[in-house]
Amino acid sequence: MKRTLGHALIIIGAALIVIAVLLPTFLVPRLRVIPLDTVSDTITEVRDGTLLDSGQLGKNEPTPNRKNDPRCEAETDEEKRDLPIHCFINDKTPMQSKRHVEIEEPADDKIATLQVGTTLLRDDREEPKNLINATLDRITVDRSTAYPVDDPISSVAINAPQGGSDTKPPTFTRPGIQYQFPFGAEKKSYPYYDVQAMRNFEIDFVGEETQDGVKVYKYSMTIPPQNLYESLTEHFTRDGRKLTEADKSSLASMRLSFPAHKWGLEGDDDVEMDRYYTNVRTVRVEPTSGVIVNGTEEMFMFYAKDQKEAEEIASKAGREKEAKEQNRTAMKYTAQWDEDSKGRQMDRAKDARKSLTIGGTVAPWILGILGLVLIVIGFRIRSKSA
Repeated sequence: MKRTLGHALIIIGAALIVIAVLLPTFLVPRLRVIPLDTVSDTITEVRDGTLLDSGQLGKNEPTPNRKNDPRCEAETDEEKRDLPIHCFINDKTPMQSKRHVEIEEPADDKIATLQVGTTLLRDDREEPKNLINATLDRITVDRSTAYPVDDPISSVAINAPQGGSDTKPPTFTRPGIQYQFPFGAEKKSYPYYDVQAMRNFEIDFVGEETQDGVKVYKYSMTIPPQNLYESLTEHFTRDGRKLTEADKSSLASMRLSFPAHKWGLEGDDDVEMDRYYTNVRTVRVEPTSGVIVNGTEEMFMFYAKDQKEAEEIASKAGREKEAKEQNRTAMKYTAQWDEDSKGRQMDRAKDARKSLTIGGTVAPWILGILGLVLIVIGFRIRSKSA
């Protein structure tokens, strides 16, 4: 009887050691995937930004902060129509960005579709007048790599249009990562897709930091001036698609034509300007899980006649000049995640890292040690029964 028990303990112990050895190979890859129950909300601090108020511009009424500005004095309708763009720009607009991420179909053991709703709001107005812009982004990714699948099934809806076939956004093959870094993020550059510019850029590793006692990797990218009218038009007309009324509505503010003097230039001839966009994006990533735990964006949108002028305005000297004159700014805002958002994302990262640590290190060690103990006991029992 003891000899049989000894044999059994040896077999069980050997099996546990085999499982311990194989566990990281078979279990960890199954843990290194984006969870299908992923839901997250990130919100930025309310900060003053600079905003061209399209409503006031349409009514030819200066924003409240410009009413005492000598450049914005006007009595007759004709004088009001001639007011410079400067008079409709509010550089004390409290702004906040909110983003909600959840998993939608298609989703299975290999892929997941992230539906991401992002809104930029002004904090000094009630709904629905507080909305500045919105996007509804759908991206299908490989759950293991966090990279988009190589199929034309991603989409970006500008201002989140609802209902009707003419508002259905075009689908395309998405390049680059975006809302999640790969598991085991490395100290290198990654391709990153920017929804505003509708283009891919490199986001570079710039150093290590500590957040909530956890080591994080810091990545940063600088997006040079991008012509939003051209990039959006290119996006809307993919694969021969025709512009819809919803598309045209989204494009309306991206190209404006006014007499030169309204732009702060000399003359009365109409001058057409396109909206340009630049951004300095910085994120912190918990490397084991690939979860982004902090984000900052320094966004600047402005109007320029061409790429050369856009680059001049986006330069250090150009920004300083525009900050004083404010005739071209559409929006300028530094978005910084609030503390609650950073805490929630770090909790996600810690949970994922804990599961990976248990599956890849703790459990194999426990099973290995237990297996070795059982084998030793089994041999002792068998030797005593001999």
